[in-house]
Amino acid sequence: MSERPLRERRRMARALRDLARQVTTVDIDDAELAPIASALEPLRARLADAPRLDRTALALAPELDPLIGLSNPLAPPLQRVEGGGPDEWEVTFGDTYEGHPGLVHGGYVAAVIDHVLGVAAVSSGVTSMTGTLTTRYRRPTPLNRRLVCIGTVERVEGRKVFCRATLTADGALLAEADGIYLHVDPKRF
Repeated sequence: MSERPLRERRRMARALRDLARQVTTVDIDDAELAPIASALEPLRARLADAPRLDRTALALAPELDPLIGLSNPLAPPLQRVEGGGPDEWEVTFGDTYEGHPGLVHGGYVAAVIDHVLGVAAVSSGVTSMTGTLTTRYRRPTPLNRRLVCIGTVERVEGRKVFCRATLTADGALLAEADGIYLHVDPKRF
């Protein structure tokens, strides 16, 4: 994938992210939405018959990841904390990730923790996948606030990597988790 298509793919993903936020927050009736929906349908049709990417290409995996992928409009996106440790990540969930009013859906919280712990497990030198993830929600997670998730490896026993994570906002603990990640032969991917 060359630099130009990647830049435009990211630009399109940003626009779709913003459009999704607007769709979930605007307070206008169907009559006003109808021409907008009609304008979008031909754009969808233009991409429907385009060739598909090779999803097994590992070089594309981070770019298309549902949490960190800058070319994935579903990604919040989760990013490493600039100047932070290797397993310190940040994310701000906008309105499209709402569960209860004003709060992030718990499934997204668990997904962020799982991603951060998965990266921590891999940084221990073991290619792995989630075996178990136990998430404890300590406080409701607010929308539109910077969240920080830190993952650590506690120990490695055979093919198991034992990890722990915390998710905070402004220093307040929102969730914590323990995970066991299992070594997987990279050839299986």
